[in-house]
Amino acid sequence: MRKSLYVLAAAFTLPLEAPALSQAPAAIDLDVVAPLLGSWSYQAYAGGSHAAFTDTAATQRLILRCNRATRTVSIVRTGVAAAAPTLSVWTTSAARAVPSRFDATRTLTADLRATDPLLDAIAFSRGRFATGAAGLPMVAVPVWPEVSRVIEDCRS
Repeated sequence: MRKSLYVLAAAFTLPLEAPALSQAPAAIDLDVVAPLLGSWSYQAYAGGSHAAFTDTAATQRLILRCNRATRTVSIVRTGVAAAAPTLSVWTTSAARAVPSRFDATRTLTADLRATDPLLDAIAFSRGRFATGAAGLPMVAVPVWPEVSRVIEDCRS
């Protein structure tokens, strides 16, 4: 009983603090975290593709972007007010803090090689995956085929 209360409390504590680079993110029980309502869209273009998650308020919250030239998939959190050293990613089978960069368009971006196992964990996560960073609330989004399509675009 005590463990389930801890997991529930940890899942709903905001903002979620990202751990140091040498540590894995704290475990999140994605079975109790409801994903944001919204939808994914997919767009292919010369040199890559991207999938964007837009919530019901028409705010773009998360982007997965493929750069075929570098075989890199970028996970982009939008609407970020400040830099954070890492972007933490949670799936039903893996969790990791990935080095990130902040830019003037108010985005926090983490780049992964197309072959990174964390991308498989995202694609096969049961129903949702989540991202968070120091000073930012966790954002859980549903996993739709658009996510896998971007990942596969970078692998082929």
